[in-house]
Amino acid sequence: MFHLSGADRRVMPSFWKQPRGSYLLEREKERAAAEKIEREEKAKVRKRDGRCRWPIQHKCRGGLEAAHIRDASLGGDMRSSNLITLCSWLHRRGPESVHGKQLQVVPLTSAGADGPVSFWRKDEDGKPYMCAQESAVGILERD
Repeated sequence: MFHLSGADRRVMPSFWKQPRGSYLLEREKERAAAEKIEREEKAKVRKRDGRCRWPIQHKCRGGLEAAHIRDASLGGDMRSSNLITLCSWLHRRGPESVHGKQLQVVPLTSAGADGPVSFWRKDEDGKPYMCAQESAVGILERD
């Protein structure tokens, strides 16, 4: 029979199994840390904007949400420069929405949403046109 001393066991743990459930616990820790960062960034965005940032008069329905300018599934990240505050109606629930691809927010500077942005909507032919543009965060340019 082959026996390993205590020192030998510490040298050769590469083929030993991890304790049961440790992988799941590690994933849960990582997910919790990511969700905490997401909550903090969304709170920063709501504080920065204070209201629905879409410039065209509309009746805001639902609560305020931090919407991605560049969707996370398309490579966007969770920093405040990639998030803008919109009402849930324009973000994802209304007949015209960011998630429905009829509305779009485009940053004008490298600061992303922390700087001025332009607001785009599609006409009845599906062609995008700019409906408003900011000169600074929350301040619309006038023609």
